[in-house]
Amino acid sequence: MKHFFITACQSFLLAAACMGFPVSTLAQQDSLLNSRSSSFPVVRSSILPAEEAFALSTFIEAPDTVVLLWEIKEGYYLYQKSISVVDSNGHIYSLPELPAGKVIEDEFFGEVEVYFERLLIRFPLTTLAVENNTANFTLQHQGCAKDLYCYPLQTTPITLTVPE
Repeated sequence: MKHFFITACQSFLLAAACMGFPVSTLAQQDSLLNSRSSSFPVVRSSILPAEEAFALSTFIEAPDTVVLLWEIKEGYYLYQKSISVVDSNGHIYSLPELPAGKVIEDEFFGEVEVYFERLLIRFPLTTLAVENNTANFTLQHQGCAKDLYCYPLQTTPITLTVPE
């Protein structure tokens, strides 16, 4: 009797196929899947966790500027339109004009502007509500591993201590 094991990613691909999503292109890519003697593909674990693929640093720059800095791993990118700052009441803050990204044709979203390698955003601290020398907000962003996987929207709580 032949035994086989289905990984979580394979289960996802199978479920997506059953729901009518076009997964054949994904399943044929050697960079994500390889086939062995089994009739089921084996998924490689080459996709980084979001916090590694999009390493984020946040800090206050002398004395009234908030800095968001992403170091984006090679082969990954962030969607420009996904970046937002939200306070504890759900209010979305307007960020200043974001730096120009690279326009690509995305399989799911069509023509979009994205960032590769590094993204630096500065905005005034006065944009945020500050209580007891602390600025609390949630940063949202979404990105992809090029041609492999798009992460769900990442929601990162941020607490910055404001210098007196």
